[in-house]
Amino acid sequence: MFRRASLISILAFILGIALSCTSSNEHTDAANAMTTDTTSLRVAILPIQECEVLRYAQESGLAREMGLPLELIPFDAMMDVDTAVLSRVAHVYFEDSLRICRIQQDSLRPTMLLPIPVKVSLIAHKQKDITNIKSLKTYMVGITRWSQLEEWLTLMTDTSGLEQMDVFHAQVNSIPLRFNMINGGLIDAAILPMPWADSLTTKLGHTIIEEDILQGMGFFISPSASADSLRVSQASLLKKVYLEALSRLTSTHD
Repeated sequence: MFRRASLISILAFILGIALSCTSSNEHTDAANAMTTDTTSLRVAILPIQECEVLRYAQESGLAREMGLPLELIPFDAMMDVDTAVLSRVAHVYFEDSLRICRIQQDSLRPTMLLPIPVKVSLIAHKQKDITNIKSLKTYMVGITRWSQLEEWLTLMTDTSGLEQMDVFHAQVNSIPLRFNMINGGLIDAAILPMPWADSLTTKLGHTIIEEDILQGMGFFISPSASADSLRVSQASLLKKVYLEALSRLTSTHD
């Protein structure tokens, strides 16, 4: 599930941050088909390495062993998670703080439960003449709009001396779709999380231009869950489960 080359460093980094903080249609159908088990903590996740930690906790039985009934609701895009927030389909959501700020209704706006640093890469298609940020001029970069990814791209282009209009921000919210579009040459470059970025470069030969670990994302708890003593207790346990899963994954790949 994880590639060894990047797993140990990113998981160790997340573990350090998390410890300091705690002393699409297919997936829409999955959300609609949630179980009727009202005791489970429902968590909306994205197909990224950092969320796979919870999938490991669920599939290995760790969550159950630690006393947490856990239901994972997968989505392909942050925009779909936004809709899930507004529809109240889960108790906890993997979200971006910049997108949370855009929710107008205070009664629906989740609050940060566990910040998670996310490793991302800016990748150029192997047939494009893109070797650095400046060479992105006139090219199209696939990103999630109103996100830490777009903020990072804007910061890099501003720092390099490019104008805002020099680089086209292509809104491709679905992570798998963004992967397929750059691999197929439909966009010139893209910002992607792990393990998608790793697959593009190590398996398919595309080029990493920049990579970084972004803050501002993580697991958020909904207002309704925050007002429910059972969900608050489960959310607290979720943090412990996540940290234990990280610890086991890190030690397994040492």
